[in-house]
Amino acid sequence: MAELLMAEKTKANPKKAKKSNDKATQNEASKNGAGKNGAGKKSTRMTSVAFVESPLQFLSALESHEPTEDLLIRARASAKGMTSFLDAFDPAWLPKNVRLERDGAKPGLLRKTTFDRIYLGDACSGQVHKALALAYLERRMPEVVILDDGLATYSAIEILTAKRGPLVRPRQKLKASRAVMAAHVADRLRGLATVGKLRWHTALPVAKPLRKAFLKSGGEITRHRFEHLQTLPTGGSHPRDNPVIGSSLAADGLIDAFAYRAWVDDIIDTHGSITYYPHRRETDEFLADLGRDERVRIKNLGLPIELRLINLPADSTIRSLPSTAAVSLAVLNPDVTIDVTEIPAKWWTGASPDSLRKSLNAQSVKADDDS
Repeated sequence: MAELLMAEKTKANPKKAKKSNDKATQNEASKNGAGKNGAGKKSTRMTSVAFVESPLQFLSALESHEPTEDLLIRARASAKGMTSFLDAFDPAWLPKNVRLERDGAKPGLLRKTTFDRIYLGDACSGQVHKALALAYLERRMPEVVILDDGLATYSAIEILTAKRGPLVRPRQKLKASRAVMAAHVADRLRGLATVGKLRWHTALPVAKPLRKAFLKSGGEITRHRFEHLQTLPTGGSHPRDNPVIGSSLAADGLIDAFAYRAWVDDIIDTHGSITYYPHRRETDEFLADLGRDERVRIKNLGLPIELRLINLPADSTIRSLPSTAAVSLAVLNPDVTIDVTEIPAKWWTGASPDSLRKSLNAQSVKADDDS
């Protein structure tokens, strides 16, 4: 593993690698001003970076930010749906002491800056793995906080609670070199858990077995309820009658596309006109066909649905298949009915593992108070 990563590191940085021990790390922090204020006294402020690749990860980073923390959010603008989201997001909505850069995870940033904490939006991202592996090949990794990345977060947490195995998304097949790097990063994060430096900050419900397993590994779980998000003036004035949350499951080939369309049509036939909020991975062809029904109003908003469907009237009903959006909207709108349709067995195409099917249909599980 070390030889593979050193080869990658040499390719990325032809200069001779220097060994870095704790003393060197402290010297670098002093040189950059970390840990001291202008009067030479120790500072309680933290310097952190968040690597995010989706709107939900971005919002989760904002919710994780602490008042005494200087946070740099590095958003991977090339990820699907991110450019339109970043264009629509008002920089004035950022909390104080939070900066945004439209770039992803890069080892150079981690080499030249000593961060006290790293937030990971997608723990299975190849770009993130490369940045962490190369930047911390010979250095101790700081505290790492896992952010919500949709229901795929459950899979990443399960991998980290296991004794071995690479951080890989369900159904994802990696080349040998990537698999080695994914396994290396997973082991490093498991090592952080044993010394109390791995945390999961989440708004998702956490089933008791998963919670116990993660805590037993040494990890910590902290929770939020989108407190910052609820302060933003993002509700908008567009019509929001009969909102239906679009799903990526058909577009990703996990469920039958005809069955999914029939589900949407049944909602329309039963409840009348709907406002349909597409998932960022739904195809233009599907949306164009759906839009031919005059009873359907399609809203491509750029901003995620969590930013638009806040403070709905108490008698509202949001309809959805199992999704992270349904969970987060239940948190944001406690007096609103969230009607989640469990996915019938005959809808599945066989392209997803049993564990994913079970976790999706079990997503309504309530979080334990202890978590």
